[in-house]
Amino acid sequence: MDYSGFEDLVVDVSDGVARWRINRPEKLNAMRTPTFNEIMELGRMLQADDDVRAVVATGTGRAFSSGADLSPGADGETPAAPTRAERTDAVGRSGIAFAMPDLDKPAIAAVDGVAAGAGMALACSFDLRILGQGVRFITVFVRRALAPDCGLSWFLPRLVGPAVATDLLFTSREVGAEEAVRIGLGTELADDAEGRAMELARELAQAPPLSLLYAKREIRRSSGLSLREAVETEWAAQSQAKASSDVREGMLAFAEKRAARFTGQ
Repeated sequence: MDYSGFEDLVVDVSDGVARWRINRPEKLNAMRTPTFNEIMELGRMLQADDDVRAVVATGTGRAFSSGADLSPGADGETPAAPTRAERTDAVGRSGIAFAMPDLDKPAIAAVDGVAAGAGMALACSFDLRILGQGVRFITVFVRRALAPDCGLSWFLPRLVGPAVATDLLFTSREVGAEEAVRIGLGTELADDAEGRAMELARELAQAPPLSLLYAKREIRRSSGLSLREAVETEWAAQSQAKASSDVREGMLAFAEKRAARFTGQ
């Protein structure tokens, strides 16, 4: 699949891992309208690309993303008038909240430097977050007299709990690397966040794709299900998983004392 057509994103794919980054370092990777649209389109492309089995995202330069670009003329001096479809879109640019969760494959964020506002929300939307020593999370919305968006009000309480999420949203205080890992914003802390994220992604790219797919779907859906509904969902997925050739391959590889070659079939 060709990922060369983006203006604000840089994407490369190798060994089953797609690595992408926002490429606006002069703006601390602040996101303008085209950036939001490109992230949503990238999510759809990655989902459709069977050659991609894991995803890593980072930012160019010294930030993950400072959030939405609110500077005058950020989208050009004479932006086009919004279409009727754009004016009536139920989620607008907040649709980036679905880009990584909707992938049926692992998505890992390598976060260093500032991740603020919509940039923090984007980081929180990944399955895993590997943090660099210089990371700074800031919800920022209250500082701008704005409401949380891009899914932050959904992701944050599920990661850190309602009380801590309320504190962070009300105060917009900065959260550094060690606290972020301690409260659940980060999966782990690394001296080289991107390097560690790529190492983990390559491991996951060799894992059974269907197992990861079912695990990710079940985790995402479980918060809205009763225990019985969750167990029924698990059982239905297990029945499908057992019919895959990867189960037979795993058993054969174990018997033959070799690395398994999982295909997702």
